This record gives sequence, structure tokens and C-alpha cells, in this order.
Amino acid sequence: MSSILKTFLQADEFKQEHACQQLQFKCGDRILMEGEESLDVYYIEAGHVRINKRVVLHDGRQIQSGFCELGSGETFGELNLFDGSPRSASVVASDDVKLMRINRKILLDYMDCHPEESYELFKHWLQKLASNLRQSNDRSSHLFAWGLNQYGIDEDL
Repeated sequence: MSSILKTFLQADEFKQEHACQQLQFKCGDRILMEGEESLDVYYIEAGHVRINKRVVLHDGRQIQSGFCELGSGETFGELNLFDGSPRSASVVASDDVKLMRINRKILLDYMDCHPEESYELFKHWLQKLASNLRQSNDRSSHLFAWGLNQYGIDEDL
């Protein structure tokens, strides 16, 4: 994956001002907050990030549930390429991390002009999204089964 996006970032379109910005974060720094309006895609050049999802407990308390960890060569924020919605999760630096923030509009324009090159990147992202969806489905069904068991409902089924 990293070689596909790295090749893209060598193009002249990404050398213009505001196309890409290199960012650095220390361990524990918040990079993105769930619900915020942000449309850029992030490429991890070095380090690791943790993807967290806010969970509201029955008593109203909120906790951050770790969804996954990503490392060098991986991306996050690509869901916004497809729907432009607010961020669906928070991202926190797991250690010192170096990122490349890629402007959504410039990336989409580039991909529109280079469909054959873009196919491999979209294919990779679609496979990643499909895998995440399958994991979410598995987690949901296990959580549902646990809930049925905890409340004794499974005995009546």
C-alpha cells in the first residue's frame, strides 16, 4: 500500500501549497477527534496510532474503546473520501509518529485524472474496509450473544 500512495505523492499536484503537510505527534497526542469536521487523509510515515471509538455506558459515562492500531505505510481518514461525514473515530499517537496529511480535494482530483493508477489504491482501501466491516460484524454478534447470556434471555430462545 505505501508504494501506491508514495508514488501518488511524488506527482506535481502534491507539491503545490496545501496539498500535503508533514505533521509530528508525541505519544498520547490526539490527532483526530471523533465527530470533528475534517476531510483529509493521513499517511503514517513512522510510528503507530490507535483508533478509538467513544462508547457511552448505561449510566452515561463515556469510555474510549480501542478499535485497532495502525503503523508505518498505513492510512487513516479515507472514509471521508467517500462520504465527507464527520470523523467516525478518534486517533491518538501510540508512540512518536510522523504523518503526511493529504488534502482530500487534491487527492480526489488526482485519482479522477489517473483512474488506472487509482484502481489499486481504491482496491486496497475497499479490502481494508471490507475486513473492518467483517470484524465489526463479528464483534457485534459476540457482544449481542454476551448480552443475551448476561440477562438470561438466551435460555428462552
